[in-house]
Amino acid sequence: MTATPASQHPHRLHRLAMRVAGAAGMLLAGAVLAHTPAPPTPALVQPASTAPLTALSPGATTRAAPAARPATPAQRVQLPGEPGTPALNAYWFVPRGGNAPRTQPLPVVVALHGCGGLLGTRPEPIRVEAAANGGDSPSDAAAALQPRYREYAQWLIERGYAVLMPDSLSAHGRLQGCGDSPEARGMDERLRRADALAALRWVGRQRGIDAARIVLLGWSNGAQAVLATVDASRPWPANIPPVERAVAFYPACKRAVQQHNFRLRAPVLLMIGGADDWTPATRCAMLQSAVLARQPNARFRLEIYPGAYHGFDGTSELQGRRDTPGGGSRPGRGVTVGGDAVARVAAMAQLDSWLASPDP
Repeated sequence: MTATPASQHPHRLHRLAMRVAGAAGMLLAGAVLAHTPAPPTPALVQPASTAPLTALSPGATTRAAPAARPATPAQRVQLPGEPGTPALNAYWFVPRGGNAPRTQPLPVVVALHGCGGLLGTRPEPIRVEAAANGGDSPSDAAAALQPRYREYAQWLIERGYAVLMPDSLSAHGRLQGCGDSPEARGMDERLRRADALAALRWVGRQRGIDAARIVLLGWSNGAQAVLATVDASRPWPANIPPVERAVAFYPACKRAVQQHNFRLRAPVLLMIGGADDWTPATRCAMLQSAVLARQPNARFRLEIYPGAYHGFDGTSELQGRRDTPGGGSRPGRGVTVGGDAVARVAAMAQLDSWLASPDP
């Protein structure tokens, strides 16, 4: 190796400071995650930036950087409910097959929005055109969604999943309902579970879909619906495909903790912020302990991200809210919501690895 001239060396004190900072950063990174023990997951090649993670075909353990491509459009479809209940609007994303015909059925993620709803506050206009299955044109229906849900859909599509996002609030309540009680919104756990089952039933009837590889994912109020849906103490309709695995971002675990016969019918990955004062992590830890006491072999993975608040996987700045029912863990004082860059990257890496694992 050719020696570098002395004139090109940084100042010794500067170089020492850089080394100390690097060592401190490594120690901090090692302390980011606090989680419960779980079986080993496949090795993950994690990019250094916070850009979207590399593409993944479900079931694979290696990743290759995705080629730049335009966003996959969504088609707006209707999901029939039980007799006497309104049909749900939903947004259906299917990965583009390129020039080669698709030979393998697609796994699916059914994603359940939080209490703020699926749609943006000022959605772009949607051009309505007839489509083969009775929905809107797939060219621009996704423009109606909140940006974070569009981003999640694209992240999942890059990993080979079709994605269905049902819109519960438009059918049953208001476009914005976080400030009301679930009873006032008409958005109780029973109703949201029925919506999830309607979405699963619809998915099971689609051609080219692998009904044995369905992931149920939700955020906040939607994550609570995920827990209610995979509760094995409740009957499962015969005409609905099973959930292979479930993902819950910061659910309110209080109701499930109080339900003394709550059990899991599918593996669950639950991710929550350690500082969450809206849906406290302590209740979810209690739920995990209770489930494992009843089902020692249940696969219930709990990831707690220290210092992160409700909505940590988003990109918005931290802010206080006082329009929340019950005031979270501090009645009368409001709650804190907002993104956490470190927790977001860690959670997406965990989700990526967990979805790819053949045995979560």
